[in-house]
Amino acid sequence: MDEWYYTSPVEGQRGPVTGDALLGLNNRGEIDAETLVWRDGMADWAPFSTVASPLFGAEGDDTPVETGVCAHSKRVYPLSEMIPYGDALIGVEHKEAFVQKLMETGETGIADATDRPLEYVGFWWRVLGSILDYLVKMVPSSLCMVPYYIVAAMSGVSMEDDDMTLGWGIAMGAAYGFGLLAMGAISIYYETWMVGKYQGTVGKLVIGAKVVNPDGTRLTYKRAFVRWLAKIPLNYLIVYVPPMIVLVLVIALGVGAFAGGDRPALVATTVIGSIVAYLLVSLLCAGVYWMAAFDPEKRALHDRVAGTRVAKR
Repeated sequence: MDEWYYTSPVEGQRGPVTGDALLGLNNRGEIDAETLVWRDGMADWAPFSTVASPLFGAEGDDTPVETGVCAHSKRVYPLSEMIPYGDALIGVEHKEAFVQKLMETGETGIADATDRPLEYVGFWWRVLGSILDYLVKMVPSSLCMVPYYIVAAMSGVSMEDDDMTLGWGIAMGAAYGFGLLAMGAISIYYETWMVGKYQGTVGKLVIGAKVVNPDGTRLTYKRAFVRWLAKIPLNYLIVYVPPMIVLVLVIALGVGAFAGGDRPALVATTVIGSIVAYLLVSLLCAGVYWMAAFDPEKRALHDRVAGTRVAKR
């Protein structure tokens, strides 16, 4: 029979007691979810809520019972004996007292007291979520470039007049810039608002994922915006700029060497070398994403920068 020890704020360490006796202490409110307990075989003392699950099982049945922590009493209960209130859980026997407290204090944002370990979403599921998000944003982003396409088409008709060339060039540049700004605004709104309000974009909601702080709490809109800054501008800068620089440098070296004479072999080597160098550097820079496949908490670079996690709902 397991012998448990527990801590008391008044009397210090107490015990030993049986598992049933420990549950009785919890039921009477003499210990709660945060009370430190220990028994032989445990490496260190641990909160009662983290070890209570097997104790609620039937005698002879080692199957753990899913438990929660009452936001009113801080006691541990089987989920079957609790009722939900928003994100929180309340023990059935504390329902009336809880409602009375709400009426007296006017509280509304009751936090979940249950410490549930996060289950992180795997790399390929995140890839699927990103593809879905791309498809969702594709239509509105394409519409942002419609003014540019219209101006470009009209300029093609009017380019025969040399006096109009500069004007159409300015108009095309303005339309293109407007399109880019509008696409950026859509991206910011989509990533920041949805993550702040729903804890995930459409793609993440579809795959059953949520974006949270390391402790599992909801992101503020400010933190969601910081995550967008790391996910879009910073990641794109790392992923696209270095490969293009390498490509330009390799081509420039090849052209410089080719200028000395007719060297078909050098041209072929330059083309192949440029492609290989571009692909290798692109793969290396894409590590801002694929690092999530090897990280224990499945964090990509933007998760590390913003201090966020992508967990299962």
